[in-house]
Amino acid sequence: MEFDPLTLLTLKYHGRSIAVIREHCLNHESLLAIARRTFPSLQDVSAGDIVLVAPVPGSPHTEPVELLPETWTTVCHVVHTVTIALQSETKSTCGGTTVRGLPVLSETHLPWAETPLFRLPSIRRDPPVQSKAQQSDDVLQAISISFPEHPTSFDVSELGLLGKKVSRLYELIDPEEGYSASNSDLTFGNSFLNNDRTFFDYGIISGDTILLSLKPSRRFLCKKPVVYLYPPWSLADVTVELALASSWRFSAVHPPPRTTVPPGEPHTAQSLTWTVAAEPDGTLVDKTSGMQVSYLYWEAIATPQPVTPGASRATTPIADIDTFDPARPSLNPGDSVLLPTSKVTGYLDLALKALTLHTEARTSFITYWLPDMLKHEYVALRFVAQDAYERAAPMRIAPAPDVVTRVFMLFRGVPVGDLGLWEAARARTVGTGTDGARSWADVVGVDTLRAADSGLFRVLEWGGMEVQ
Repeated sequence: MEFDPLTLLTLKYHGRSIAVIREHCLNHESLLAIARRTFPSLQDVSAGDIVLVAPVPGSPHTEPVELLPETWTTVCHVVHTVTIALQSETKSTCGGTTVRGLPVLSETHLPWAETPLFRLPSIRRDPPVQSKAQQSDDVLQAISISFPEHPTSFDVSELGLLGKKVSRLYELIDPEEGYSASNSDLTFGNSFLNNDRTFFDYGIISGDTILLSLKPSRRFLCKKPVVYLYPPWSLADVTVELALASSWRFSAVHPPPRTTVPPGEPHTAQSLTWTVAAEPDGTLVDKTSGMQVSYLYWEAIATPQPVTPGASRATTPIADIDTFDPARPSLNPGDSVLLPTSKVTGYLDLALKALTLHTEARTSFITYWLPDMLKHEYVALRFVAQDAYERAAPMRIAPAPDVVTRVFMLFRGVPVGDLGLWEAARARTVGTGTDGARSWADVVGVDTLRAADSGLFRVLEWGGMEVQ
């Protein structure tokens, strides 16, 4: 069955482009209702403050125009894309500014001409002839970014963008999307784009679409989660069952588990079981191998899966960070802290102490990750909420412990040139003293009193992952 593009209408707002069913938007009221449902930040905005702008096919005006409520029913069947802006923004903004890549309208500046719905990248052998205005550094130029795995797209724009290096595109993309030159590829037509060349070199003009995709070799390694058991008295038989969500798989375990780790494909869920005798000092004797160990060890590899950009993420490290996908871990200025590597060990010691890691666990944690962190001048890090981590790697223990503490850190190096993008993360470590580091106990969800009570059966786990 042939697809008719006119069955869909594209709504654009603050850098997001979302296709909706046209039949659901045939009058002004229904269009506003769909817009508010699609973009939740519009829910409390009055109808009088919402401005609809679109180019009208066949109109003598080539530039987009504002659509009044009584106009929409006339043009709703021919308009392809509607850009949404707020009257309050247009009155307080001079010239064209950018909000997450989409120009904010002003009385003297309208957004760029419409990009047709589901437009594919053009394939050109030679750069097109462009007017001086198109090549000028004083002209707002826009590029639409789409993804091979799904129809979602968004736009980025800047004065004179097309004459700048391709690498500039990554600086204009919201850092929360997680794309960078090191982990992604840009393609136009049949060509991979070289980050050191300009968009003009590839014949790209304003309104063209570029495909953005993760490099297929990208992998995330979950390193050294170790599980300590501290019963209040000797336990002859403790069963620890650990399962993994389908987005990652075991790469190493010790001691050998009682049940065999299934070979599995990369996206097939896996599980394993240890049976041990446990002593109050943390000493474990594995029932399968007879080995005496201090903890149970495992590592896993995660393979990224396609996801829609712009998904909701936490904005502060003291808020509930309730999602964790090991195949696409979120680490951005809104959910982390930024530190020079010279201050990382002191910060971690305070944070880990607040998370109830004992002296040996804190020392092992810091010395294990320190060599990787010292490769960078600055490091951004965060700890994952325990309930979110539990969904990615559920663990069941019998007899049931009184308290379980699972600490999992995400970190990444931040180049000096990107520090401006991470100002919000750096600000969280300025002037907060020890309270900032200690706030992670609330984020992770640690019951600090019970976790320190030696009269209870306590379980402690720590591990981490470098996001590259």
